[in-house]
Parts: sequence; C-alpha cells; structure tokens
Amino acid sequence: MTKKLLVFLLALAVVVAFSLPVLAQEVVTGKIQALDKVAKKITINGRQYSLSDEAAQAQFKIGDRVEATLEGKVVKKLARELQ
Repeated sequence: MTKKLLVFLLALAVVVAFSLPVLAQEVVTGKIQALDKVAKKITINGRQYSLSDEAAQAQFKIGDRVEATLEGKVVKKLARELQ
C-alpha cells in the first residue's frame, strides 16, 4: 500500500511540474507600438515586454497586429493576429 501511494504521489508531482509552465502562459493580442530587437523589447497596446530569443527572430514591424504568448513579462512566441 505504501509503495502504491508513493508511486501515485510521484506521478502526480511529475504531472504538476510539467503543467505549471502551461498554466503560467497568457496570450495578448494587439498592435506593436515599439520594437527593439537588439534590446529584445516590444510594446504591445502600451505595455512593454521582453522578447525571448525565438520571439526576437520573428519578422514583425511596428504597426503589425500580433498575438503574443507570454510567460510572466517575457514574450515567448509571436504570431500574426487572426482576423
């Protein structure tokens, strides 16, 4: 019984550990107002965020409408906003 409980708790801990980053993600949509790829900064709808390496390589410009996937205050992924 104790081994089964221990295995169950370990499996639960693994599932929770892999789920946390997904739960911490947020999606923001809006217009790019400022973009500095060298400093890895972007402003969307008046709020400034840092860019991950992947997001900094995306081909966007000021004025583009985007969908940004955030983890905290860091944009992990940028995509064109679907109309």
